[in-house]
Amino acid sequence: MKRLLAALLAACALPASAGDLPSLGALTQDQFRKLSEDLGAALSYKGVTPATPLGVVGFDVGVEVSATDIQNSDLFRLAGNASPDYIVVPKLHIYKGLPWGFDIGAFVGGASEVGATVYGLDARWAILDDGVATPAVALRFSGTQSSDIGSLKVTTYAADLMVSKKLTIATPYLGVGVVHTKADAGIGGLSDESFNKNRVFGGLNLNLAIVNLAFEAEKLGDNTTLSAKAGWRF
Repeated sequence: MKRLLAALLAACALPASAGDLPSLGALTQDQFRKLSEDLGAALSYKGVTPATPLGVVGFDVGVEVSATDIQNSDLFRLAGNASPDYIVVPKLHIYKGLPWGFDIGAFVGGASEVGATVYGLDARWAILDDGVATPAVALRFSGTQSSDIGSLKVTTYAADLMVSKKLTIATPYLGVGVVHTKADAGIGGLSDESFNKNRVFGGLNLNLAIVNLAFEAEKLGDNTTLSAKAGWRF
């Protein structure tokens, strides 16, 4: 946990520390599966926003960074990379409110530890809006696509159920879901890996008028991710 917090604090100054897995073909199929689990956890969609809908004129815009602990760092070394303890993904994240409790979101980001560029989209529907005595309850569907990791392509899809409760400037939220990861090695000798992992996450959104801050912790399979976002929500 301390390493993840340090990664978040140092993210703005993080140098490009590794390449793009040039020796991926040196892995066995089982090793490729384990490496894919780490990458799926790091590159999957992190909402870092509550279930409360934005409304028709609402926007949520922020600079975000996520740090995911790596369970199989030795396999990254075998694949021709360094042996990262975590993968940090800085992003630009935008949400737009729509009618009838719908929100849509998108981000673009990168992970220097593996030389990746990552894109993501999501759609969220608030089944129940935040009320005086009731929380907001929402369904979220999301997907991400990575590129520039050499021949490797990692795609994720997720479905989540979220709940949040607005308490003046603070809105805590919780969620559970399933993430599907597909990893295509793009080289002979390794078959594609495709698998599902359950996740749980929780966070806190603080709307301070001049700035909006959000913090989130997630457990996806064996991987833990900490995320933080700063921007504007209105």
